[in-house]
Amino acid sequence: MGGVRTDQEKLTLISRLMQAGMFAIVVAGFVTGNYTWIPAAAISLFITEIPAILKRNLNMVLPVELNFFIVLALFLHVIGGFSGFYDNISWWDHLTHAMSASLVAALGFVLVVSIDWYVDSIYLPKLFVAFFVIMFTMAFGVLWELMEWLTDELTGSFLQYSLEDSMLDMLFDGFAGFVVAGATMHYVGKRSASDRFVESLQMGEAMDKIDGIMEKRKERKDGPS
Repeated sequence: MGGVRTDQEKLTLISRLMQAGMFAIVVAGFVTGNYTWIPAAAISLFITEIPAILKRNLNMVLPVELNFFIVLALFLHVIGGFSGFYDNISWWDHLTHAMSASLVAALGFVLVVSIDWYVDSIYLPKLFVAFFVIMFTMAFGVLWELMEWLTDELTGSFLQYSLEDSMLDMLFDGFAGFVVAGATMHYVGKRSASDRFVESLQMGEAMDKIDGIMEKRKERKDGPS
């Protein structure tokens, strides 16, 4: 018999169950003829597999908690659309925006801290890191709203209910960005914790592997001397 599962194993199991739920939505969409959310579910399912692809091909490891957050944000978006929660639950759209914005902010944090760690010529004060996380999150939110507007214009869909709804979405984006930025300042202030986090990503090994792949391609292109 297996032992008691650790917290990370539980998060991994829940992530797999949510991925199975997104796959079920794809199947249910074809069976019921509700094709609207099949592309979103399929794309979201693929995105949730990116961490596993990075680990397998580049030895880059995302923290289990971050991977869980990615799956959760995408699952809530897909299940909300397929089940009609966006239309029937007034706060669902704001919940998913806050979740997605928090995820974007977390990925922005991973990006900027990794640059600070691996690029010797760059030093990023923690105030700049927090500012970058907020701006990164807000920029993504603006692009998302533009995408929704363009989709409505081209397809006649109704992703943007009103100007007020769009502004509320961006307000929730900004709130999530500020919350993660605040946590970022606290975390970056603890340099040892920040260093351990970056080391856990194993990006050094991933960069070495990418360099090896590029070198092999260059050798094949140049041919024997």
